[in-house]
Amino acid sequence: MYEIVIYKPRSRWNKGKLVGQKLPLKLEEVWSIRTRLKMR
Repeated sequence: MYEIVIYKPRSRWNKGKLVGQKLPLKLEEVWSIRTRLKMR
């Protein structure tokens, strides 16, 4: 009726990835977002 499940720890989802604050957007990226929003 009951089954014994052995706990198997998983690795963290962000292991080995860069965490923290991201770089700000470049000026050309800001303008591309702005024009896409205007087209909508």
